[in-house]
Amino acid sequence: MEGSVYEWLWPLVRLTPAELAHRLGLLVLRAPLRLGGSAVADPFAWRGHRFRNRIGVAAGLDKNGEALTGLAGLGVGFIEVGTVLARPHGGNARPRLRRLEREHALWNRLGFPSEGAARVRDRIARTPLADVALAINVAPHPLTVRSAELEPGFAPRARAELFEIAGRLHPWAAFFVLNLSSPNTPGLRRQLAGAGFADELVAPLRAELARLDARARRLAPTLLLVKLPPEDADGKLLDADGLAGLVRPLLARDVCDGFVSSNTSAALARTLAPMPEPEAPGGISGAPLRPLALEVIGALAELAPDQLRIGVGGVLAAEDAAALVRRGAHLVELYTGLVYRGPRLVRECAEAVRGAA
Repeated sequence: MEGSVYEWLWPLVRLTPAELAHRLGLLVLRAPLRLGGSAVADPFAWRGHRFRNRIGVAAGLDKNGEALTGLAGLGVGFIEVGTVLARPHGGNARPRLRRLEREHALWNRLGFPSEGAARVRDRIARTPLADVALAINVAPHPLTVRSAELEPGFAPRARAELFEIAGRLHPWAAFFVLNLSSPNTPGLRRQLAGAGFADELVAPLRAELARLDARARRLAPTLLLVKLPPEDADGKLLDADGLAGLVRPLLARDVCDGFVSSNTSAALARTLAPMPEPEAPGGISGAPLRPLALEVIGALAELAPDQLRIGVGGVLAAEDAAALVRRGAHLVELYTGLVYRGPRLVRECAEAVRGAA
C-alpha cells in the first residue's frame, strides 16, 4: 500500500465515510503484510529506552491495540496506543469523525471510545513488537470526569482508574501518556488546569509506575508524559504564559518525564467545522494545526529543556516533521498525515528528521 498504491486507492477511501474508512484501514493493517518496507535507521535513546527511529504513530489511530503488527511494519520507531480507559466506553454519538479535504484536516469528537484496559492488555500480550517501542495513552473514564462537577472525590476515583490501567499494561509499555487535554470529553481540560492536578493525579501515577518498575525489576524506568492542548479550557490559544501555567507546576514538583504536544484544537473546530449546540465542538488535526503545534513545541523546548518532548500536529510532509524537530521535538508522531498521504509518509519523515536532529 506504500506510495502509488495508496494514491491509487485514495479515490475509494475518500468516498467512504471517515469512521468506516478508519475501521477498514485497521482491518488492512491487521493482515500479515509489510506495508512500509524496511525501517529507516536513526537510533534514539532516552533514559534506557531505545527507538529505531524518531517517527511514531499518534494516539487515536489505534485506540485498542488492534493493528500493532501492521503499524510496526510501516517502519515507525514507536506506537502510542489509546486512549485506553479502565473500563469500556462507547464514545460520543455519531457523527464524530469527518475529513476536511480542502484543509487537509480531520475533525473528530470521538470522546474516548475504548474496549477497556483488560481487552487491550490481552491483545498486546499476543503481539510481539521486537524493536518498536510501545506507549500507552491513558485518561480517566468520561463518566468519572463528568461526575467531577457534580460531586466531590474526582481525584481518588481517577487515580484508581489510572492505577488499574497501569497495572494491566505496565509490562509492555516504555512510557505512559496522561491525556487530560482532549476537547471531546466535557470538563476534561478543566481538570488539567486545576490547581491540584500535579499533586493529585500526575505525581501518584508516576509513583505507581515506579512501584511497578521495582516489583518487575526493570532496568529502564517506565516514563510518564503529559499530553498538552494547543489552547486553554476556555478555548483561548495558548501563549507562552498559558503554556507555562500548565507546565511549570509539573516541573516544579518533578512529577513527569516529558510532554506530548499538541492535542487537537477545539478553537479551530468552531471555525472550520461548527456544530450546532449543544454538540461538543470536537477538535481539528492536520494542516490547520501545524502553526500551533510548532509554536507550542518551540515554547516547550524553552520551558522544559531537560524533558522528553514529542511533537505532533500538522505533519503532512517530511518538512513538517523536520520543522518540529528543529523547534525542539525529540520524537514526532503521525496520524492525519497518514490518512492523506499513506504509508510512505513514515519513511519520508524518518529520513527528514535524521538530518534535522
